[in-house]
Amino acid sequence: MMNRLYPLALATSLLATQATTVAVADDGDAVMPSISPAAHTQPAALGAAIDAAFWPHADRVVLLAAEGEGGLNTYGTDGQRLQAYPDVQAGMVEVLRDGQSAPVAAIVYDGAASTLSPWQLTSGDGQLAPLAAEPIPVHDELTGLCSYRSTLSGAWFLYGTTDEGLLHHWELYRDGDRWQGRLLRTIPAGKGAGFCAVDAGDAAVYVGDEELGIWRFGAEPEADTTRELIDLVTPRGQLGEEIKGIAVYSVSPELAYLLVADAGEGYLSAYGLPDGDRVGAIAIDGLSEAEGMAALATTDGGWLAIADEDQSDGASEYALVPWEALAAELGLAARAEAGAQAPRVATVTATVETEVVASWGDAADDPAIWVNPNDPEASLVFGTDKKGGLHVYNLAGESLQFFAHGRINNVDLRDGFELDGKTVTLVTASNRTQSNISIYAIDPATATVTEIADGLQPTGLPDPYGMCMYRDAESGAFYVFVNGSGDGLTRQYELTETSKGKVSAKQVREIEVGGQAEGCVADDNTGTFYIAQEDYGLWKYSASADAGNERSLIDSVEGEHMVADIEGISIWHGANGGGYIVASNQGENSYLLYRLEGEHDYVGKFHVVADPASGIDGVSETDGLDVTSAPLGDTYPQGMLAVQDGRNIAPAERQNFKFVSWADIAEALELE
Repeated sequence: MMNRLYPLALATSLLATQATTVAVADDGDAVMPSISPAAHTQPAALGAAIDAAFWPHADRVVLLAAEGEGGLNTYGTDGQRLQAYPDVQAGMVEVLRDGQSAPVAAIVYDGAASTLSPWQLTSGDGQLAPLAAEPIPVHDELTGLCSYRSTLSGAWFLYGTTDEGLLHHWELYRDGDRWQGRLLRTIPAGKGAGFCAVDAGDAAVYVGDEELGIWRFGAEPEADTTRELIDLVTPRGQLGEEIKGIAVYSVSPELAYLLVADAGEGYLSAYGLPDGDRVGAIAIDGLSEAEGMAALATTDGGWLAIADEDQSDGASEYALVPWEALAAELGLAARAEAGAQAPRVATVTATVETEVVASWGDAADDPAIWVNPNDPEASLVFGTDKKGGLHVYNLAGESLQFFAHGRINNVDLRDGFELDGKTVTLVTASNRTQSNISIYAIDPATATVTEIADGLQPTGLPDPYGMCMYRDAESGAFYVFVNGSGDGLTRQYELTETSKGKVSAKQVREIEVGGQAEGCVADDNTGTFYIAQEDYGLWKYSASADAGNERSLIDSVEGEHMVADIEGISIWHGANGGGYIVASNQGENSYLLYRLEGEHDYVGKFHVVADPASGIDGVSETDGLDVTSAPLGDTYPQGMLAVQDGRNIAPAERQNFKFVSWADIAEALELE
């Protein structure tokens, strides 16, 4: 081992992060550990060493090197060039590999054509062959390229930073024998955005901004686009003045290391993931001007490759460092764990997405499903636009009617209401424009919807928010629960026909939930009222109009399942009083199931992910949802779940609602 003095700006931070391993020179500077590469590759053909990726093949490791006008080249870990492919102007290269599994493809960015294409290593002697594919157009110069296999859906994703400061996110998939790619989203990453790397265990993309620092983004397509700062360049952070290549060495789903190359000082900074804490730095002997970097994590150690654009001997080449040697100097885990892949969770895809709501921004909120008794396939789904009104969709997702009646937030319905001598379905909605309850009727014979409120029906709440309906099985009376934003104060109103063909609401009860609430549902069969306190959990009350505030807790964010906010809830009714309570677990972009009967035991959770074949994106940040167990034709033989999609991507659109077959949910969760 050789030692080097740290740059002065880093001495204090390194003494803090490596107090037990860093020596101090006589002049007070911190001493940086250093390591010599095991090998250097032969010089790049045309003097450009830009980016690299490893492809393990049987008992050999092959380095794929992007060398710009020098083409795509392959090397052994002894540094010897194996093959050269000068016809592609390789600006970036990335190998698709999931944990310790065999790679499936290498994605090469051709700077001349500004496209991405898949290649395959066909032998241990570095032979490569292009795969059948439709090249993915980039329409910009890439400055970084990295990949991730989703721990949710198993889909392959590709991320590319561009000269314009954007982070493009593509989904890769096979259509028969051909690879395809589609752009899911584009995220502003900053003008200096450069190389990137992914920690699969934490589903995070790390992007280096050369003169600013390291940022973290969510890797899943439905993740929030907000970036999180990991570290800054000196003097405000612990990095050098300018950074270049970054790489992730994954030990297990719970532990990885982020390596960041300083552009001109010849050392690497290391961070533990997912926490992002700095764990040390190490000099690489002979490294002059780092560019791209690649890490290979294996159960016997692995490798690190660093592109050196201006090596001290005058050649552009790649430094090859055994991971075990580097890990020993920094006190890091020396090997990847066997089978180190994050576990998959239950997923489903949507069968239909509705037309978008009329308003931009956070507008769609809550759906309600009406089952047409005469023709189930002609059933309707109501969907609120909380900035403008109420949509009525068919099962194909087409908007049939729109009531521009103000800021309608939540909606629910009940069959069997006697109105002017006819039996209709009653639909109610919380309306924030005039703090009232909007009331509608569906004529089952014609499936037409009309407004039937007997004038303005005030709630007395400053801002009516969530709401749901209840029909008392004994008395036959109809009720609506409405809660206010802020304190969760919930009021129960009885609905009656007060003039010919018109309905009014009269308050009969008040419940103190004790915190912000919105999603609620009532079980008419058992006379039970469920309500979600967003930042805490799911409560159970009696739905009876003369009941008090006695309640019990079903689950909370203090347990293992819920992640705030807890939003929309509904009930899938099964046979003999069985069924499931379904809740939107918004903080995790998932949905939770609890048994309807007994003590409401937790059953499981699932995510709604993208379906590249249909082009329907996944679902995230769901507010409201509704579910029915009624068969709605061949597409929904066991009923349907309707959910609000808070982030409608691929392409980026106004918000809408997604429909999911309950049969798919039952299969994914292996329900009885």
